[in-house]
Parts: sequence; structure tokens; C-alpha cells
Amino acid sequence: MADKNLKNVPSNTDEIVSKSEQFVEKNINKIIIAVLIVIAIVAGFFAYRHFVQKPREEKASEKMYVAEDKFIMSQDSLALNGTGVSNAGLLEIINKYGSSDAGNLAEAYAGICYFDMGKYNEALEHLKKFQSKENVVAPSIMRLMGDCYVQLDKFQEAISAFTKAADMANNEAVSPGCLLKAGHVYEKMGDYKKALEIYNKIKTQYYMAPEATLVEAEIIRATTAGK
Repeated sequence: MADKNLKNVPSNTDEIVSKSEQFVEKNINKIIIAVLIVIAIVAGFFAYRHFVQKPREEKASEKMYVAEDKFIMSQDSLALNGTGVSNAGLLEIINKYGSSDAGNLAEAYAGICYFDMGKYNEALEHLKKFQSKENVVAPSIMRLMGDCYVQLDKFQEAISAFTKAADMANNEAVSPGCLLKAGHVYEKMGDYKKALEIYNKIKTQYYMAPEATLVEAEIIRATTAGK
């Protein structure tokens, strides 16, 4: 890239330097102010990371310990609301430390808790806020959103979530199960042609997955029902 830029430098260097000096003289105050702003922003960023964000992350993680323990034990209400003043629940962690990694994880935990409690709208509210680029957890959360939509009879949204989860994962551990769920929803809607397309995709694209052998029964059922 540097060589390419050098090739494009004009030969009249003196003229360029002169114009640059004139620009600096004319705009010196603006340049100084701009540089100071950049320095302040950079200094502020590192100060924020060291003195604000890092302590917040540590405090949020400490608060998360008890809530996570209750979540693992399937004590959904205690996980969400905490066990007293000293032991914060997921909802308090989200409210106070929402921008932290622990706050982000709390969104996923809270969504799962609400799903287990049959509160699907509340589950969706939190699951949608969870952010991750990881190709197992993130698609699994998207798949759970699809399950919420199914329970709310929002079948198109469910199919969209399941297929998106399959695409996000793009692996044999998660994708076939997501697609299978999408196929079931298509059958529920009476669209057996689309269901068959999904099932055949599992059979051909993810032929090493356990679902690839199980899907034969799905294909037979959908074919028979679609006649």
C-alpha cells in the first residue's frame, strides 16, 4: 500500500509543502484544538477502561455469581429477582450493569428463565438484547426465540428465527436441529412442500448429523400429508 501511494506523489514537492504550510498557518488554532480533542478522547477512553469499565465488569461478575447459581439450579424466580439485598438477581444486574459482559449474559439467562416460566413475550424481550458472535451459543439463543414465537402462534417469525439460527451456526451440531424445528412449523402451517425442502436440506447438507437419519420419517410423513 505504501509503495502504491509513493508512486502517486507529484513531482512539484516544493509547491505542495508551501501549500501545506499556508494551510497550517491559516488553521493552526483549529488543528491544535482538534489534536487536543483527540488526545482527550484517547486519554478518556483508557481512563474509562481502567477506572470505570474494569471495576464495573468485576462488580457485575461478583453480583452474577449467586444469580447464576440459582439459574443453574433452575430456580428461575430467585435467579431473576435475587435472594435479598446482598444478592442481586438477573434483572437488577441488567438494570445496573447492562453494558457489561455480565449484563449481556444476564439477558440470555433472564430470557431462558422467562421461557421456562411460560412468559414468552418477556423471554423474547431479553433474548433479543443478548449479543454474541459465537457460533453455538448465539444460534441457540436465536433458536430459543423461535420456540417463543411458536408458543405465541407467530409461525412465520418462528421459521425466520430457526432458519437464521441454522445459518448463524453453519455446523452439524446446531444447524440440523434448527432446520428440523422450521420443518415442523411448516407442517403445522400446512406447507408440506416447504417442510420437505427443509428436511431434504438436512439429509443432503448435514448428512453426518444424527438428524439426517431421523429425518427420513419426517420426509415420509410430510410427503404423505402433502398428497
